[in-house]
Amino acid sequence: MKNQSGWKGGVSVVDIHSEEYILGQNIRKYRLEKGWSQKQLSDAVDIDRADISKYENGTKGEMGFKTLKKFAAALEVSTDDLLAEKEKTVEISEEIGVEFAKLTKDGQITIRNMMKFLQSQQMAG
Repeated sequence: MKNQSGWKGGVSVVDIHSEEYILGQNIRKYRLEKGWSQKQLSDAVDIDRADISKYENGTKGEMGFKTLKKFAAALEVSTDDLLAEKEKTVEISEEIGVEFAKLTKDGQITIRNMMKFLQSQQMAG
């Protein structure tokens, strides 16, 4: 993972699409789901609390695989979960399918037309 943070006009800039930022956001998400503070996580992975903050903000830089495994074990998730950029598409598709099935035929037609319209706008834009 290459650090994508930098300085611009005296302000720290982090590429929110960088691997470090995504990893950091996932660490924060799973830490909060456990109800842990940064201090509790730092104790669990034996890393300074300030470094936890830097990881979560995407400014710490590269993380070694051993450290990644420590985070995954402490947070009780897989390393894939920590590195995942987006929610699982399958879960979202299933949820949309369930809600779509609840609509009347007219409602389903309206949704299909809206999707076609949005797709045409994206292609044009």
